[in-house]
Amino acid sequence: MKRNEEDEIQVLGTSPRKCRSSKKLWIGGLVLCAVFLAGYSVWFLSGVETECAVEEATPEMERSVVSPVDSLSRETPSVALFVDSINDVKMQIYALNGLSAGLSFDMPDQGDTAVFLVVQAADIRRDNGGIVGDFVLRGEQLARGKRKSGYCAVLGGQVVLGLETGDEMLDRCVRQKGDFFRQYPLVMNGEIQENQLKGKALRRALARQGGRLYFVASCNRESIYDFAEALADLGFSEALYLVGGSSYGWWREEGKKVHELGRQETEALSLNLNYLVFRRPESH
Repeated sequence: MKRNEEDEIQVLGTSPRKCRSSKKLWIGGLVLCAVFLAGYSVWFLSGVETECAVEEATPEMERSVVSPVDSLSRETPSVALFVDSINDVKMQIYALNGLSAGLSFDMPDQGDTAVFLVVQAADIRRDNGGIVGDFVLRGEQLARGKRKSGYCAVLGGQVVLGLETGDEMLDRCVRQKGDFFRQYPLVMNGEIQENQLKGKALRRALARQGGRLYFVASCNRESIYDFAEALADLGFSEALYLVGGSSYGWWREEGKKVHELGRQETEALSLNLNYLVFRRPESH
């Protein structure tokens, strides 16, 4: 049979050696194509699925959130980054020390060394670009809505996280020329809060542990419940959701080096994009 097959190939004008050589080249091409596609997939997913791949922490930063932060001076303006993992949820935890908060529609210049952290705060509707929920900027109410029961109030540069469907804290912010926005509550009084958000995404939160405030970002896509549960298990008493995904922001480490968060859109979705800005108290 082998002889007949070779004879048939020769009749068609192709030698067995050339046929085998062509087959090897064809298989080699498929292998190279598969390797390329696999490499591209790893590269693409590493940019989409994880934020920690951009800001990977050193091994000595892999520690619990409590002990190293207790050694930091609360009066010294700074942002300290730590990485922790619980329930298979890996998170970057930014301790915010001695900083004053405030809302802004303008993205601060990275050259302003008084600014230490900038993150998006209230959600924006994709249909009309409006702010989702009650929103107060320096005492002026610019948006209304009670669908989200969690809130962040800023009075005198100090942040208050809470749960409220009424207007008590909102009215106080209006009277005292403060800031206020609504978001999904994740943890309140140490208890996990239920939310209707589905699926998995890169998650972010503003959280409190004792008298200290933190910005927390998941390294990988997580469900809203898994993220909230991880925050509660790490000992955060309050946690409020912030705009997640790859929303753009940045932070400044000691030594003035700036690290970007997420990705900057080439075109802003809305003029109502708003930011929670942490800076030196005297510069607010």
